[in-house]
Amino acid sequence: MSEGRYSILGISFDGLAISGIVNEFLNVAAVLRGDKFRVLFDLGYDITIGRTVDSGRLFLPTWVEVVRAVGSLPAGYSSDVVEEARARVIAGTGIAAAKVYDDLCYQLAESLVATFTRERVRLLVIENGTLPDNPLFTEAVYMAIAEYGVQQKLGRYVLWRDHDLMWSAEPHLYGSYPYPGVRKPEENNHIYNVVATDWMRKRMQAWAPSATYHIIPDRFFSPVLLLSPSRSLRVAYGIPADALLIARCTRVVPQKCIERDLRLLAELQRRLTAAGDQRKVFLFVTGPTAEDHAEFDRLRALERTLSITGQVIWGDGLLPFNLLTIDPTAQPDLFSVRDLLAEADLSSFLTSYDYEGFGNPPGEAMAMGVPFIATTYELYQEVYGSMGAIAPLLPIDRRSSPAELPPESFILWTLRALTDSEYRAQIVSRNLKVCQRFFSLDALERQLRELFKDF
Repeated sequence: MSEGRYSILGISFDGLAISGIVNEFLNVAAVLRGDKFRVLFDLGYDITIGRTVDSGRLFLPTWVEVVRAVGSLPAGYSSDVVEEARARVIAGTGIAAAKVYDDLCYQLAESLVATFTRERVRLLVIENGTLPDNPLFTEAVYMAIAEYGVQQKLGRYVLWRDHDLMWSAEPHLYGSYPYPGVRKPEENNHIYNVVATDWMRKRMQAWAPSATYHIIPDRFFSPVLLLSPSRSLRVAYGIPADALLIARCTRVVPQKCIERDLRLLAELQRRLTAAGDQRKVFLFVTGPTAEDHAEFDRLRALERTLSITGQVIWGDGLLPFNLLTIDPTAQPDLFSVRDLLAEADLSSFLTSYDYEGFGNPPGEAMAMGVPFIATTYELYQEVYGSMGAIAPLLPIDRRSSPAELPPESFILWTLRALTDSEYRAQIVSRNLKVCQRFFSLDALERQLRELFKDF
């Protein structure tokens, strides 16, 4: 083994350089690295072949080294082979049963072990590795974990965390339950299996009962916040200083139900105008507009129908909320979700009932001292309501349509959260305490130190 410090290595199956999954790895590394550990991160270059966006590495902390966990790729390892293997798994054939891939998985595993050895890995974090996006790499990682753990006489040195699984988000993409081709987590002397909610733990336990699952929620709060850019987001996007600004931090896809926000915006504006309040209400939607052209075109047409054209700002890809990015002045022309929330009056999460695996925007709003509104999506009560968070809530179920006008009580409650300064202060104070207690880096560190007592 080479001389030098030990390392924390993260490997993401997400295939994105900027994402909530990346943020959660950074949070883990930040609270454990101390002075002893280097932090290395593989963004998925050789997992989601042809999909990883490298430009996002500019916004990683300076203490993160971006690496490729596989040194030289085996001959025959290509996106076509990965897709073929994935199709087999979705159809119900596990990689271990498809002997044609044995040699390929072995070579990948040996390359991973060589990297672990060279970099003196003492904590390995696997993000979203159970999904069959690349079942060859999943199999190779399991092989490498076992070999390296025995070589180095290590106990549990792996955090295997699944953020999105087949029964959340879009299960049709991964075959049919119980997904017989997908390798299930098992009890392992080297691995802690982790999920974000008890809802997911119960489903994991039912699907793969031979493993134990630990719950580690997403984190949003740190007492040390980076300075915002010197430029104002309101000025940059032409939003009047006296306007009421609602942030909608989301992708522009049908599952996010942005139609609800547009209809609510029109109704809030009507109520304010009728009350003699001359302020305009603006809605800022953060996500890229090209992900679903049909949905974006439909929403723009609805803007015109509701007579709110000019009051909806399509951000087209703000950088995500992140406690640990580098100094934002390094890229002064780009704004982040945190910059938006710093100037917003309200954050909205009027999402669909059964699409979210956790739902980060309410937590991000609480951390930034901004009131939020939300639907009663399937996990809201577990993630936020049961922790004591306060917010105007729009009641929905699986049958609810985004085209439905919100009930009067919700509209009035939202207006109060927008305009009543005393009530806003009460909400912010309560929710900030909730965030500090349950969603802080301090709370994360306590959990991780309990798991990795000798780290």
